[in-house]
Amino acid sequence: MIDFRYHLVSLISVFLALAVGVVLGAGPLQNSLGTALNDQVTALRENRNATQAKLEQTETAVNERDSYITQAASSLLPGTLASKSVAMVLLPDAKAEDADAITTQLKSAGATVTGRVSLTSTWVDLSRESYRSTFSGQVQGHLGSANSQDANGILGEALAKALTSNDDSSRVLMDMLSVDKSGTPFVTVDSTPTAPAEMIVVVGPRPQASSGKGATVEASPGQDPKAWAKALEGTAGRAPTVVVGSADGDDGVVGIIRSEKAKVTTVDSIGQIAAFVSTPLALASTRAGTIGHYGFDEGAEAVMPPVTK
Repeated sequence: MIDFRYHLVSLISVFLALAVGVVLGAGPLQNSLGTALNDQVTALRENRNATQAKLEQTETAVNERDSYITQAASSLLPGTLASKSVAMVLLPDAKAEDADAITTQLKSAGATVTGRVSLTSTWVDLSRESYRSTFSGQVQGHLGSANSQDANGILGEALAKALTSNDDSSRVLMDMLSVDKSGTPFVTVDSTPTAPAEMIVVVGPRPQASSGKGATVEASPGQDPKAWAKALEGTAGRAPTVVVGSADGDDGVVGIIRSEKAKVTTVDSIGQIAAFVSTPLALASTRAGTIGHYGFDEGAEAVMPPVTK
């Protein structure tokens, strides 16, 4: 049984320990602890200031780069697409502001944008794969002869003909692509084409930052992003086509096209002025017969397309 003396000794030990701590904290250790804490706070403040300064320098450098590219564009672009007509195609989740910025540069190059359409997820939904196969057989009769061997490619050709021709079959194709009894058509019309286009620009989505990772484009569940490669290769087989999007991650449309080695010209870094300015140059180069990959990310063959007038 624990007696009173044991409790007394324990209490005395506790108070002695507290007393020693107070004495040491107020005396020998006070200066050293205070100095150490002050040094740490000072170091953290200096690191924060240095990081802030680097961030400001980087922002300044980016702004200066973008300003340089914008000014250079005023010399490089005029005349590269003189009197040419272009149709704009937006993939799911593409930003309208990116399409608008590309349109501005196309007009600077002398081109006319005839209209704008958006593609739906029907092109890549795994649940609609059988439907795409059946539907491609229906549209093939309005193509004349198809260059593609698979359903996605045939549908891509149908899109190209619907945007670049002005005959009965092209109008039928646009109706077939944009009207669907199930409520999920292949195409929605944002701005009705005013005339047939000669070339096509496809705008993909920007990469999005995810937790713990860099900016990437992630596929939605139940979709096969690789279907875009075949479809847009079919489009490019019918009309000069440039795809502007992301090469970041496994599911960025530009990255997919490059990895699948589809015969489609690509420009990466969507959302940046460099991509917007490169698009008209890439169209001109593609129209001249060169399929290339431009930008800063994996698979790019050159930073910018050649200047052709």
